[in-house]
Amino acid sequence: MIHPPTPVHPQAAQAFRHFFQELREAYLERETLFTQIELALLCREHVLVVGPPGTAKSAIASAVLGRILDEKTGQPSLFAKQIAESTVQTDLIGPVDFKVLTETGRTEFITEDGMLGATHAFLDEVFDGRDMLLRSILNVLHERELKHGRRVTSGRIECAIMTSNRYLSEVLARSPELLLAFADRLSFISFVPKSFARRPSRAAMLHRFAHGIRPDLRASLTLQQLDVLQAAVEQVTVASHLLEAIEMLTDELERALTAQVSKLPDYVPTKYFSQRSVVKALWALKAAVVRDQLYRRPDRPLEATVEDLDALRWFFLLGGPQAEEVEALLKAAVDPRERAQLEIVRIEQKAFDAALTKVRAELGTGVDREAASLGAPDESKAVEALARNFQPGIVTTTAQRVRAKLVPGPRHPDNRVALLGAARGLLSVVEQRMARGPVEGPEARAGMAMFTALSETVELCRQVPELRQRLPALCDSVSRFLLQALELMALNAESLAFDESVALETLVSLTDNVSDEMGRVSELLALLAEGNSSVVARLRAAEAEARRRAVAALRQRATSAFSGTRGRRDPLDALSADSRRLSQLEQALSKLDAAQHGLKQELLQPLGSAYARDVLSTTPFERIDQFSRTVQTVAENLRREGLAPEPVLAECKEIIETRLREYARGIGREVASPPPAPHAAVSGEAYNFYRGDFSTQLRDGELAALLGLDGQLAFAQHSSAASFLSHEIRDAVARVELAFVQTRLKYLRSWLTQLLTDLPAPRSAQRRNQADQIFDRLVKSRFPLLALKEGELVRIKGVLGVLIAIPGELGESARKLENVLRGIDDDFTRFSKELLEQRASL
Repeated sequence: MIHPPTPVHPQAAQAFRHFFQELREAYLERETLFTQIELALLCREHVLVVGPPGTAKSAIASAVLGRILDEKTGQPSLFAKQIAESTVQTDLIGPVDFKVLTETGRTEFITEDGMLGATHAFLDEVFDGRDMLLRSILNVLHERELKHGRRVTSGRIECAIMTSNRYLSEVLARSPELLLAFADRLSFISFVPKSFARRPSRAAMLHRFAHGIRPDLRASLTLQQLDVLQAAVEQVTVASHLLEAIEMLTDELERALTAQVSKLPDYVPTKYFSQRSVVKALWALKAAVVRDQLYRRPDRPLEATVEDLDALRWFFLLGGPQAEEVEALLKAAVDPRERAQLEIVRIEQKAFDAALTKVRAELGTGVDREAASLGAPDESKAVEALARNFQPGIVTTTAQRVRAKLVPGPRHPDNRVALLGAARGLLSVVEQRMARGPVEGPEARAGMAMFTALSETVELCRQVPELRQRLPALCDSVSRFLLQALELMALNAESLAFDESVALETLVSLTDNVSDEMGRVSELLALLAEGNSSVVARLRAAEAEARRRAVAALRQRATSAFSGTRGRRDPLDALSADSRRLSQLEQALSKLDAAQHGLKQELLQPLGSAYARDVLSTTPFERIDQFSRTVQTVAENLRREGLAPEPVLAECKEIIETRLREYARGIGREVASPPPAPHAAVSGEAYNFYRGDFSTQLRDGELAALLGLDGQLAFAQHSSAASFLSHEIRDAVARVELAFVQTRLKYLRSWLTQLLTDLPAPRSAQRRNQADQIFDRLVKSRFPLLALKEGELVRIKGVLGVLIAIPGELGESARKLENVLRGIDDDFTRFSKELLEQRASL
């Protein structure tokens, strides 16, 4: 199809031409640089200009950007800055807004005063800045916005020209990553050589300086005129075969330049070939079309042609002198850096010419090459085979392949036609299969493979524009098919009630399958809602009912199957083995219905109770704290298997109390407390007896252990109960504890009385050796060791403190014993104090 010419606004076109023609006359042999600047202005991209000092780089940048004026103000919208090592970010993006900083504590920038606040920017000696600063510049220029915290400030910047007196080889040696970042984000990079290639150019320059002739730049260009030209760039159309050509040219040029790297180790391609660069190349091509209309063919349509591809050399290559000029400059170049830069220009120009020639030659065969890669005949054969032998898995892969080839689709329309034929055939095959219902051949019902095939078929019909008119009818067919499939899924689950061979392991697998199938049905319903929303409400109701029936049937069968596994193994082994399977079953059922959480607890609790009863009723213990550890182990084992211990231990309350009652009865027999013989009270034998057999028989501290066990079981008690264990158990253990303390105090009282009777009164010692003898005998008795260092009296006082807290007779008896304990402590303290004071005074 031939598009009519779309001429650019004449006034804007003439202003643009005169503006740059005047510049070309003023600055000799800079044609390539001006071409790249023109393209950059047209497609709103940036330019980097490198080269030795004295080559008018800064003058050209100022002469261009400084004279593009805003019609409203008569001034350029230009931000200019010379970069130095001391330059910081705020110098470029704008100062910190101190008012916001002091009032809110947030750091914000006044971007209107930076380069984002202007349409154009000129950054001189850009590589003199620090690497971190330069990367931030690139990001701001590329994204045209500043991100600071949660705030994003958009800018007006369209085109920036950056200059540097450094050669690219110097930049590469300093920071290869920095050069790579520039090459990836800038559309145009130009090298300005030190010398002129043509003798008349040097002569003209000398003549101008000799006669004081300065560039007389009077032509004007406005931002508004540039806006018109930029709008024209956006209107340029690029046919699909030219998009393919851009890709081919990019790939071929990348291969060619990479091959040069292996030949010339110091060579680095100027352009970094990324997906970003391919997109930028497209806009460079559009800008080249508008530029060609401005200069050469004012009557051409705004449509790219194969001939326009040559203009991409200004985008892909390091801009510089033309081929014949490069040869002349190389002959005269002395500086090795200059020669290296010119060699890069020559290498890249030759590589581009070869790549473009190859791409143009291959473009003519694009239709056939694309057809071969698409394989439309193979897709048609696959569809024909499906019509004879329907296989859901092959339907899925075929639909995916055809959709991937049609979306976004072939570049050449003829190739699309063949693929559309295969896609329509696939839709027909699927519709015919659905018309036969969910059951066909040996299949019990439609399963995951069929639902997946239907999803991919609906997705194919939805995403391909030419097929969308068939989407409502396809959705109707799918909805009818799904209604039957959902009914069959529920019936299949209910049939398990008549199959006694289904074990728990098999049931987990069946539940997973039903859950996965229901999940795929839900995904299908979401697709159908986009194609035909009127059928979805009925399907949603049918899905919910099928889920309810399936869950009820599966749960009932699970209960029946699980009850048959009990009573054949050790309780803990059975608990561990069945816990895993029930976890899997509950997880699968929960996918069907979230309310199914608790099935494992319900089915596993009887087994957990059997395990707990077995352990708690048979495990021997000699102290209550040992029994507490047994209870804790039971609770931990139940939790590890995913079973809540509270109801299990609540069931075992009678067992726990019976064991404790029997224990209290067993240890509650009267323990003899014979008074120590006179020699035993002084010799230390009384101490040995107290710490030996006597203490073994008196297991005091059991009440505290019982209270600890009661606290440990508090999580399992009834919400209205004050404690888990009954008052009867507490009182029984408390009475035994009280008897033990009484026996201890009786022995200690007898021991201390005998000891104080046998020892002379401290005041009777008139000499130091007499006091020392009394002291030595007291120490030898080891009563001070027991009372002071080992703190036995303090320990007994603590035991009594627990008993005293019990109301009634028990507490009152404990208080009486506390008085006995206090009397023992007072007598020993008084005697010890008198002895120590008397001994110290002698």
